[in-house]
Amino acid sequence: MTPARPASPSAPAPRRDAAVIALIAAAHFLSHFYILCIPPLFPMMRAELGLSYAALGAVMTALSAVTAFGQTPIGVWVDRTGAAPWLIGGTALMALGTAGLGVAPGWVALLAAAIVSGLGNATIHPCDYAILAGSIDQRRMGRAFSLHTAAGYAGFAAAPPLMIALEAWLGWRGALVAVGGAGLPCTVAIAAHAGILRSETRRRHEAPPARRVLGSRPILLLFAFMTLLAMGASGVQTFMVAALPLIHGVAVAAAAAALTAWLVASTAGTLAGGWIADRSRNLVAVVAVMMLSCAALVVLLGVMPMGETLVVVAAAAAGFCLGVVMPSRDLLVRQAAPAGTTGQVFGFVSAGLPLGGALAPAPMGWLMDLGAPAAVFLASAALLAGAVLTAGSARAASAEPVAAE
Repeated sequence: MTPARPASPSAPAPRRDAAVIALIAAAHFLSHFYILCIPPLFPMMRAELGLSYAALGAVMTALSAVTAFGQTPIGVWVDRTGAAPWLIGGTALMALGTAGLGVAPGWVALLAAAIVSGLGNATIHPCDYAILAGSIDQRRMGRAFSLHTAAGYAGFAAAPPLMIALEAWLGWRGALVAVGGAGLPCTVAIAAHAGILRSETRRRHEAPPARRVLGSRPILLLFAFMTLLAMGASGVQTFMVAALPLIHGVAVAAAAAALTAWLVASTAGTLAGGWIADRSRNLVAVVAVMMLSCAALVVLLGVMPMGETLVVVAAAAAGFCLGVVMPSRDLLVRQAAPAGTTGQVFGFVSAGLPLGGALAPAPMGWLMDLGAPAAVFLASAALLAGAVLTAGSARAASAEPVAAE
């Protein structure tokens, strides 16, 4: 079994850690970029292929579903065989699948390419977290997790403007082929440095049964935490631009600026949260204070009269608080995972994020249709506050040793 972290905590390894984080962050950037590189091209794809938006949306649903459902079984194999080969293969599949979308002649081929890309994407979370947990000095783990998360945010942010620019230059097909091809150098770099990408591995007879690990109370509570967190954040992010003008009478441009402030501040909060997590002796307290602060600010956005400037400031403050939570969240999951199960635990728990993102928009949209935009913020705040209870319960749950069978 390879060690979970450097054998000597005092051994200086900043260059190696920096190289590992750079490679993992690059893969995570591509993972998020490839998810969001397709929707900006929908109008052009629809015009050329004669497809409905529903059909194109189904392509995205397939990609996301394969990613969400593939993470846990892939995580099990990552824990048995090592993460680096899976990360290399997964990054290559993402790149090839995205390029395949660009040459697809019709809907069936689009669907097949999306499934390939989704399979590649399903390797990222279990591999990334297993490698970070197994390669990075424990003293820098919070910062490593924060940079990993921030890279994913950057991938989401970069995709829409870059794809629109590339489409104007190369057309939608050329744009997808180009960004797919850009993933291959990243794959080669990961393969060339696979020797430093260590992760815990255990043979099947040495490891706890996956069903017992993933069905344990702490892990299920952390899955619930991820789901509730994603539902609360998704509710705010999806309807902020539509709801704020109805509540406060601000311009749509101001509401859009508030959403941008939320997203940018979330990234800044994530980076700051890494330093906080590395220095904190009580991660649950960090999560509780920041999540409840975010929830309180979200409530104020829904009920307190605000002008355009205050709306933007409040949204930025709420986003920053939420961002600070992320590295501590990941460290809580890392601490809850029994030895040799990091890949499967992160694969399973992080599947709550797309689940929460899928569950929230419809009921929040129903509240908007009822003419209750403030209720969107109140409901989102309640979900964020509820997530705090699950995180605290997960930490407090007595973890009994999970024996191998």
